[in-house]
Order: sequence, then structure tokens, then C-alpha cells
Amino acid sequence: MIFGFLFTLGVIFLVQNINEPNVIIREAIKKKDISDINYVLCQRARVTGFDWLVIQNEKGENSKEPCNIVGPNPFEDFDFEHEFIMAQNTFVFYIEEKNTHYSEEMGMDVIEYTAVGWDILYPIKRELFDLLASKKYIVENDLRNKRSN
Repeated sequence: MIFGFLFTLGVIFLVQNINEPNVIIREAIKKKDISDINYVLCQRARVTGFDWLVIQNEKGENSKEPCNIVGPNPFEDFDFEHEFIMAQNTFVFYIEEKNTHYSEEMGMDVIEYTAVGWDILYPIKRELFDLLASKKYIVENDLRNKRSN
């Protein structure tokens, strides 16, 4: 019984990490592979006035600050499936500029980053318990409108 369980775990690992899907949309990167340019790590947070939550700021400090991102954005570039959107993936935004301004409407300082690009941090998550999905790639099945080859 233990052998069967370990065998099953091994097969799942191989499928997730070695098997390359037919249609790769984007490859995830690991934190150690991020270049020396300025970046922030963010997760999607749809709250009033903000689309993102900074979880690591440009100084490398852990954070939980809401922010807005101007420029390239994964949710503007792709029409993701609901399960992908809700999975709390971490995105790397390569930033050119950081601005802080006071918002009269919200009664607080608002952080806004100008991004020049983005990546997704490994491992890629999906909301549904999907053992066979790749953790290395955003794939065609992650999109609502599947691409035609």
C-alpha cells in the first residue's frame, strides 16, 4: 500500500514538472532567477481602489500594502479562467517608477508602480485541486478563450 502511494506521488511529480504541455503561454520563474532590476512581488487583490497587494516591496521587505500597477499587467494581457484568477499566484512586476499620492476619495496615501514587464513566480497555482496541472507554465487551459494554433 505504501509503495502504491509513493508510486502515485512520483507519477504526479513527473507529470507536473517534467512533462511539457503542448501550448505554453508563459513560463514561471523562480525568485533566485529574478534579475537585479527593480521589482515588486504582488498578488491580485480586488478591493476598492486597488487591484494588487504588494507582498514584497522594491527594497525586498515583506509587505501587505495595496497598490495599483500601471503598464503591463497579466490580467490585461490574458483572459484567465476563474480558477487561475482565484488561486493567489504571485506575480513579479519589473518597476520603472514608484509614486505615492494622497487620494481624497479614499482618505489615504495610494501607492502606484509603473511596470515595464511582468512574470509569474513558480509554483503556479490553480484554485481547483488539479494534480496533473503544470506548476512551471501558464498553459492554454488557464485561458477562457483558448488560442488556436
